Amino acid sequence: MSFYFFQYNNLFLINSLLTIIFNLNISFSQDSTSVIQLDEVDLKTKMSYSFNEYYFYEKKVLKVYRYVDTLNSIISKLDTKLKFEKKKRFKKKIIKKYRNELMNRFLNQIKSLTRKEGVILCKLIYRKNNITVFSLIRKYRGSWNAFWWQRLSKIYEGNLKSTFYPKKNKEDFLIEKVIENNFLF
Repeated sequence: MSFYFFQYNNLFLINSLLTIIFNLNISFSQDSTSVIQLDEVDLKTKMSYSFNEYYFYEKKVLKVYRYVDTLNSIISKLDTKLKFEKKKRFKKKIIKKYRNELMNRFLNQIKSLTRKEGVILCKLIYRKNNITVFSLIRKYRGSWNAFWWQRLSKIYEGNLKSTFYPKKNKEDFLIEKVIENNFLF
């Protein structure tokens, strides 16, 4: 019986010393009003990959990433112009003007992309705008055009409806890793 008394007494003594020395307020009740704010922790999935895979995707992403930034700025300009137009006829003229500008500026460069670079471009557009390329085509050109462009991309092993999920897809994980290492500081 005396052993438990000394054990409890030592615990009380340690608690008292900590309270006095460090000015700690220790309460043993479950109703505490103090709030502790913790820093955000980002838990990333670890997927195994080889250096050859990483450098393959690094080469492809570095080639395609500049188109994504330019395309994003053009889309934002187009959206701001379309907000002010009421009539469908004027909206079509503006869209046609921007389409011709894009074709003149990027047609030869986009034609020289490989199939894999085209797939990566679609994924990066989704990552940047949170909208698929199919939805962009449907928004600006109509659903009939979007349907046929999707069919054409399926023939060449692409997908305009592709999304970007780096936690589930290994290819997306590698693309995200390349972007983090080269573009995010």
